[in-house]
Amino acid sequence: MAGYGDHAADIYNLDVRPDDIWVVAFSRSGTTWLQELLWLLENNLDYDGAAKTPLTKRYAFIEYPTMSSEVKKGPPTAGNSSGATVDDFRNFHTLQSPRFVKTHLPLSLLPPKLLDTAKVFYIARDPRDVAVSFHFMHKLFRYFDEDVQFTEFWELFKKDLLLHMPLFPHIEEAWTKRDHPNMTFLFYEEMQKDLCSVIDKVSKALGKEYTNEQKKKLAEHLNFENMKKSSTLKYGKEDKDTEIKFMRKGLSGNWVKYFNTDELKREAEEYMETHLSKTDLTFPDLA
Repeated sequence: MAGYGDHAADIYNLDVRPDDIWVVAFSRSGTTWLQELLWLLENNLDYDGAAKTPLTKRYAFIEYPTMSSEVKKGPPTAGNSSGATVDDFRNFHTLQSPRFVKTHLPLSLLPPKLLDTAKVFYIARDPRDVAVSFHFMHKLFRYFDEDVQFTEFWELFKKDLLLHMPLFPHIEEAWTKRDHPNMTFLFYEEMQKDLCSVIDKVSKALGKEYTNEQKKKLAEHLNFENMKKSSTLKYGKEDKDTEIKFMRKGLSGNWVKYFNTDELKREAEEYMETHLSKTDLTFPDLA
């Protein structure tokens, strides 16, 4: 990432507090969904607070300034959002506890004492669905022109030639830490198939207890179609008539519509087999 090298040490050496809550994920893997779930569970289901405050203010996106070619000098002005975040690594030490953190960096580039100090929630998603969503994200944020086809994008994706890549090592690092007491490893497909069980799992990790009725209401709030309507959960200039949206479809297995030739299907299968053969990681079957 442009600018990251100059600030890698700043991020790696960030001070971590025991009551921090970190959301770690590769881009387009369900980060926003998990952020909203976590924030509400930790804040006693404060729906009014969530509705009044954008997610970009509730969470510090720590590496965000390093993703642009020019990093502004000095800490950001309080309450002055850059669009994707209000707070980042530059003013992270000034934020009041408990701090909520979002990052797309892999664990190896984050503070080494992170897992031993704070709670970490990682979410992984089938890489084929990530590739499709990532394709539209690159158009949404004008990284690519709108006429770039998925086949062109896929060529770059499978060769790890895009922002945030490589994907599999990112997931595998977290997977190897899944049994750490401060790590909660989740799958996007899990959330889609049985959101209530994920709510239970995350509640337990946070030390929170809620009634069945409260959890049912939360699951309804987290329904993808309901979340799409919230202006506090998205950013970027959207095109209502296309799939170029921050919150697009939220479907698992939708990748089959884009890997729509025998060659693309074969390449996707080979891509998955090559990487999964190196690990005991498997993605949930939604059938």
